[in-house]
Amino acid sequence: MCIVVAKYFYDIGWVGVKNRDRNYIPEIEFKFSKVNGNDRLLFVDTMTGYMEGMNIHGVGILGTSLMVLDDETAMDERNTSAKGDGERIKAALAEKTAEKAAQAVVDEELTGCTILFDQETCYLVEGSLQDGKYIYDMGEIKQSQTVARTNHGIWLDWAGYQYGVDKAQDLSRESSEARLKQAQLVVKNAKTPQDLIDGLCAQPNKNTQMNALRTTTDRKKMRTTAQEMIIPIENTFYLRPVQSKLEFDFWKLNQEEPDMWIEILSNRSLSHPPETGMD
Repeated sequence: MCIVVAKYFYDIGWVGVKNRDRNYIPEIEFKFSKVNGNDRLLFVDTMTGYMEGMNIHGVGILGTSLMVLDDETAMDERNTSAKGDGERIKAALAEKTAEKAAQAVVDEELTGCTILFDQETCYLVEGSLQDGKYIYDMGEIKQSQTVARTNHGIWLDWAGYQYGVDKAQDLSRESSEARLKQAQLVVKNAKTPQDLIDGLCAQPNKNTQMNALRTTTDRKKMRTTAQEMIIPIENTFYLRPVQSKLEFDFWKLNQEEPDMWIEILSNRSLSHPPETGMD
């Protein structure tokens, strides 16, 4: 259960941000991968095999789940659906433009709400399975628009968490709607990329499951494990590891070649969240 948002800033271009929510504390690593001369920087959850990231052409891919079973049993099925989705995203990052990457994830039948963007263009793909058949909707997001998605379909309104199935899904749908409302407000008001990622640290509700950033130590409860931000014009992947295990060799990863960079953000905004108008 995650949040993804994207916004175009006139002097920067498209920026994508994700709050990654899991019901476990993941072990994360970064990997460089090359295919057909195309360098890719991959954010990897080593416990499930899930991957996303960016490439040397400035194409970034971030996504949320619309498959309820996959999202709720991420650890129980650690090397099946999550790993498969990761491989699909990794393959799409071989493309040189956001448009071609979007078509690639459709061809690979990737499920979920996926934003695919480079400096000047952004696409959204909503995909899910219905009676075993892959159904999707894909569209370009104009530079004058913004996009925010959580864990229920907007274009595919039958996908993701639904009311009336059972009590657990009712609560998950309520959370998805509450977090989407917060994310839409953040992306609308953000004047800088920092506003975008810090705004998603908001915790206005006493029920932590209804917040954009969810904090809990309860077993099997969803919590925000990390925040990710990709800025194509900078060739930089920003990470705020909220509840994650992360080890990496700074000098090994941050080199002039292949000119893609990782920056770790502090947790200051968790203790001192910015004004967002959500209270």
